Amino acid sequence: MSGEARKLLVEYGKKLFESNMVGGTAGNLSVRVDEKLFAITPSGMPYHELEPEDIPILDMEGQVVEGKRKPSIEFRLHMEIYRNFSDVHAVVHAHPIYCSVLSILRLPLPALNETMLLYTVHVPVSEYANSGTEQLAKNVVEAMKKSKAVIMANHGLVCAAESLKKAFDMCETIERTAKVYVLALSTGRTIYTIDEQSALEAMEFLRKNYGQR
Repeated sequence: MSGEARKLLVEYGKKLFESNMVGGTAGNLSVRVDEKLFAITPSGMPYHELEPEDIPILDMEGQVVEGKRKPSIEFRLHMEIYRNFSDVHAVVHAHPIYCSVLSILRLPLPALNETMLLYTVHVPVSEYANSGTEQLAKNVVEAMKKSKAVIMANHGLVCAAESLKKAFDMCETIERTAKVYVLALSTGRTIYTIDEQSALEAMEFLRKNYGQR
């Protein structure tokens, strides 16, 4: 199981870098291995150079139990998400440009289109805390009670889902919607959002009908 998780993180690490949602060695990804363990990308290593053996395996106390590499400094963020949400099996933390714009404006992303509603009604902004801290992890977990996608104040975006593919796709969709929102804000014109009741109805319809079954 840990071998499969490591391969997935190497594959999606490259995808994350190629998507331009991170620059250099920024950002991090993880996959839940089982109830007690998770795999996470290592600290400060280029995504295109990663090999499966570079991926450390941690327990839910943050201790490395497999691997020789130092884990991402944001391991506490991933660990607290897994501790608090049993349905989450993968986490992607990225620094996409338009979500980062909203992060420094401290602006949540409202319901704007049905593509976004495949994942969430809105994206909240978590309270600020320094990178790698327990407080940052707690702030994100608190915001994640409202949405599995969270904009981190003055930082970036984190998306949690039942698979790494879904978490990655969620990040791409939220970033694309954030771009639309930032461009709309720049016009100075009225922005029309989808009301909560309609958004919830659309989410339910999409959950039941969108995609192949």
